[in-house]
Amino acid sequence: MANPLERALEIIRAAEEEGAVLKILGGLAIAKLAPSGSSHPSLKRVYKDIDFISNKESSKKLKKAFEKVGLRPEERFNALHGYNRLLYYDGEKRIDVFLDEFRMCHTWNLKDRLSHYKITIPPSDLLLTKLQIYEINEKDIKDTVAFLVDFSAGEKDSENTFDVNYIAKLLANDWGFYKTVTLNIDRVLQYLPNLNLEENLSKKVENELKTLRQKIEEEPKSLKWKMRAKIGEKVRWYELPEEVGN
Repeated sequence: MANPLERALEIIRAAEEEGAVLKILGGLAIAKLAPSGSSHPSLKRVYKDIDFISNKESSKKLKKAFEKVGLRPEERFNALHGYNRLLYYDGEKRIDVFLDEFRMCHTWNLKDRLSHYKITIPPSDLLLTKLQIYEINEKDIKDTVAFLVDFSAGEKDSENTFDVNYIAKLLANDWGFYKTVTLNIDRVLQYLPNLNLEENLSKKVENELKTLRQKIEEEPKSLKWKMRAKIGEKVRWYELPEEVGN
């Protein structure tokens, strides 16, 4: 069987042939956009599943495309959740497809951003999919660091920059999202010495995280953000997504 990234690209090609929109998420998307960071000996990891995002208009076309490449639908899950998420299997590998919104510990709409990149979502959104994980683990930290080895904070999303202004504005309207992301910036910084990166790479990642944190803090906050900030940690500000499938 093809390696996970090659298989993901094969599935995307099948979707495109049916006229469907499909973009890679997660660690595989980072491996595609940040190859040098992802291939660094300290940051390599195994990719167990494949995550995608599409739009609701593409769901019927995706069904045809997935059948062509031999994916098996999780019928019960899709019947219950197909309005915003689809689940398929490729042998034992799980294929998760979000529709319009990325919905895990935090939720934001990506429908209008799916056309910005050919294979993945924009780098700023991709970074957020990792930093929004409340119970962040080693593989997610490695993905974040791998991303920041190749990408730098900038004014827009490009082949080597992520849009700090977009991130700051998104978080300035959602205190809970802000809380988790800033907690995780600190967690990644604390874990960084354990990864045994070369000093120049470690310093680069540290600088990118500090630049991002500074921009987030400087961004004027909305009234909604300020009202929720008053409640603070007394009320849980994140979701804990349940594992689905097996």
